[in-house]
Amino acid sequence: MQIRPRTRLLLLSLAITVGCKTTDTTEPNAKATGAEVGEDGASSGGEDITIDPDALASGVDAEIEAAPVEARAREKPAAPQTRDAALVAVAHGNPDGAVKFLLEELGNKTSDHEAMFALARGQRLIGQLDAAEATVTKVYESAKDAAVKASALRRLAHLRIARGDIKTAEQHIRDARKLAPDDILLKGELVRLMFQTGRAGETEARQLIDELYASYSDGTAQSAEQLLGTAYAGLAERAFKSASRVLQEAEHAAPPSNGTELGDEISMELTALFLEKYKPDEAGQTLAQVLERDPWNPEALANMGWVHLDQFQLAAASRTADEALQVNPENADAHAVLAWVALIEGHRDVARAHIVDHVINVNPAHAGGQIVLAALAIFDRDKPAYAKARDAALAFNPRDGQFYSKLSDLLGYLHLYPEADTVLVEGAKRLPDDPYIQGALGLSKLRLGDELAGREALEKAWKKDKYNNRTLNVRQLYSERIEPHYAERVSGDLTLRLPAESQEMLAPGLSAAIVRARKALDSGYGVKISPLRIEAYADPDEFSVRTVGVPSLGAIGVCFGPVITSLGPYSGTHNFNQVIWHEIAHSYAIQLSEGRVPRWFTEGLSEWESEVADPSWARESAELLFEARRHDKLRKLSELELAFLRAESPLMMEVAYATAAWAMRYLGQTYGRPKIVALLEGYATGKSTDELFKQILGKDLLTVEAEFSKWFDSELDRKLSGWRPSQDQKDDPRVKSLMKAIETAAAGNLDQAKEILEKLIAANGDGFHTRTTLAAVLEQKGDNQGAIQQYEKAATFALESLDPWVGIAKIARAQKDIPLELDQLEKILAIDAMSFDAPLRMLVLATATGDPRMSAALDRVNAIAPLYPAALAASALRLHRAKGDKKLIKSMLDEVMVTALRPDATMDVLVMAAIATDEIGDPRVEDLAPRALHSEELPDAMRKRLKKHAP
Repeated sequence: MQIRPRTRLLLLSLAITVGCKTTDTTEPNAKATGAEVGEDGASSGGEDITIDPDALASGVDAEIEAAPVEARAREKPAAPQTRDAALVAVAHGNPDGAVKFLLEELGNKTSDHEAMFALARGQRLIGQLDAAEATVTKVYESAKDAAVKASALRRLAHLRIARGDIKTAEQHIRDARKLAPDDILLKGELVRLMFQTGRAGETEARQLIDELYASYSDGTAQSAEQLLGTAYAGLAERAFKSASRVLQEAEHAAPPSNGTELGDEISMELTALFLEKYKPDEAGQTLAQVLERDPWNPEALANMGWVHLDQFQLAAASRTADEALQVNPENADAHAVLAWVALIEGHRDVARAHIVDHVINVNPAHAGGQIVLAALAIFDRDKPAYAKARDAALAFNPRDGQFYSKLSDLLGYLHLYPEADTVLVEGAKRLPDDPYIQGALGLSKLRLGDELAGREALEKAWKKDKYNNRTLNVRQLYSERIEPHYAERVSGDLTLRLPAESQEMLAPGLSAAIVRARKALDSGYGVKISPLRIEAYADPDEFSVRTVGVPSLGAIGVCFGPVITSLGPYSGTHNFNQVIWHEIAHSYAIQLSEGRVPRWFTEGLSEWESEVADPSWARESAELLFEARRHDKLRKLSELELAFLRAESPLMMEVAYATAAWAMRYLGQTYGRPKIVALLEGYATGKSTDELFKQILGKDLLTVEAEFSKWFDSELDRKLSGWRPSQDQKDDPRVKSLMKAIETAAAGNLDQAKEILEKLIAANGDGFHTRTTLAAVLEQKGDNQGAIQQYEKAATFALESLDPWVGIAKIARAQKDIPLELDQLEKILAIDAMSFDAPLRMLVLATATGDPRMSAALDRVNAIAPLYPAALAASALRLHRAKGDKKLIKSMLDEVMVTALRPDATMDVLVMAAIATDEIGDPRVEDLAPRALHSEELPDAMRKRLKKHAP
């Protein structure tokens, strides 16, 4: 997966000039008018502004310095002193205090049924299941009222379910129904148990369901208890929309804010339903209502952990699970959540311990726990262990398709895509009509490139369950977007899916980039990924739904091995050539490691391979890493997996990617690609990084880590040298001098500001910020040559910074020195492969002056936004010069004219379209040339040429 920020971070830019101009980033669209782009491709900025260095620095500092959000520490609540206070405490964050008081208060008295049930509730919440069962049993045995005895039996059934004892639970419900045969909730409870054990089709269940539906239809079901009972009928019928509506009616009748045990039960049922249908946001909102009343409700916290897992927010999932354990140290769901997190993070022994020691000893059939053991067995290729876990989970309900679908989700998190598919195929053989299995199987087949089987499985799922969010989304994507608006182009073993209307113009360039990547990587890794399917979507939600079944993924490319999905180069947001090289490199890592490669290794490796292909693609982020190091936020090599999985901000995710890129750069440069290949093959055996480093590199992980850290520090210091002002060193005389220079320049005293800065340079204050500030002051004074010299010197202190070359380019542009500006733009492109403005400007200037760098600029522009009108015009011109397909040239120009002939077309589009149509001989030059001549920056030779088309 690749997540790349749109713009470079500016860290501690204390020396941005007085009265500098901001530069917006162009995000062109295939149909864009380019209205945001200024003369000849330059971005129009805002008003002249003064940068507040403190504000700029503190913003980044604050995000880097922010400590990871830890689990809350539970403060000991005040002990209740009365019965009524104890009953409130159970529902408001102090179940242990309530239990302690009520045990003493009630003693051997069992007649206070409300207090006894509250005591049992508290015992359950703090994990004392045996004690809770004993308390409720006392109520059942001593009560005279049949309704109270029935209520006690229902509670006993729930306690048995928590133990995985479904047989005794069902007997309790049947005994309760003898006491209250017309009780709607008890009817629903029996239906629920029969449904959960795969018996909803039996005659008894069918009769009860009919009775429950009738009670709702005739208005008999009015109370929260009765509505919950009828909702169970809807769930058993898979009438999820109706069940959800009735559950919400029940929630309204017993709102979470009231704190009743039944109200919380309803909330948990709603949560489970939303999670089942892949609607984690709604599940989270439901739980939030419980936690607003009781911030320490362990059942709500544990379930919130599942919500966060569904959203792949591992740090948040761990936090809420840890918080649940502060109240109930043996909460099985919380331990299962922590086991999922540990397994995803590569801590297999920790995951196993959570399940063995804290989950299956409580409930041997706990689905979340047995799924972890099944995934561990699959990772270890232990078929008997897998069968044992599967059979234990299905002992509760042999027809539980969610065991297979949830296991496939977990295997997907582990990048074990073929194994996930195998599990689902097995599930489909056992339960061919199960919609959860078929829905997950459909996604799995699509991820592995089998579109026919994938869509067939989705249709089967849809017929049985029309409320599964993933199934719904993917079906709609294919029927409403992919089928009518996308087309496939097959070339040998490569299938490329692109928007149909622009496929003819896009496919040649994108295919060429893919072929280059495959050829290089085939050679480097000694294997061939074949066949390969790449799908480039135009809309982020289309890409996200195709990839994970739901919108808002937040990435730009994902690799499943033989299938890669991505956002295409349609909006100028990323360099598609870099993204596709990165993702294709993942395919080799997945194949060689059989999916068992750690995230940090495969992400760093893909970044390194991209850099080898084109140095401008390097994800170095030296300034960000420098600041992260200064704040002690860099992860060690042995901690890099956590850096990815526990990052809770885009900034720290960028730190993770950048650090991994440097790590793999170090391993690649130090040990060579053959060792990298050997490590990947070693991961396929299930060995750890430490074991493989010892075996293949001859050093343990800690030794390699120490050597990498030393090298990494030296590289960062090489990239960023000289004095660098720091936000936390405001008393440093050099910082004061720099600030005084900025303030002096802002007041218009440029000579004095220059003097202060020159003294600062001589007084151990020489560095990037001092030099760029001095350059800006000299520029304000009109000393452009002096400013250029200072910018060039500044560049030696910050090797990745664009600012010096941007500064010189600005001077060159003001002087109309096109060769000098082109030189600076070339330097910018060598550092930054993601931004669009610089290559667009370079393209226009180079084309207008006949500079040979036009081709390199066009290649870069086409990697970012090939359908942008100026890019299309240049592509048509280059194809014409190569005596290419005349039909394609005309199609390109026709597309350009959609924008170029409009009165609001920007100058970069007009100039490029005029140049192209002039040289190609397209008559529409007569419309374009007169308008292009309004450009004040058009070179004389080109101006003379276009003038012949002016009236």
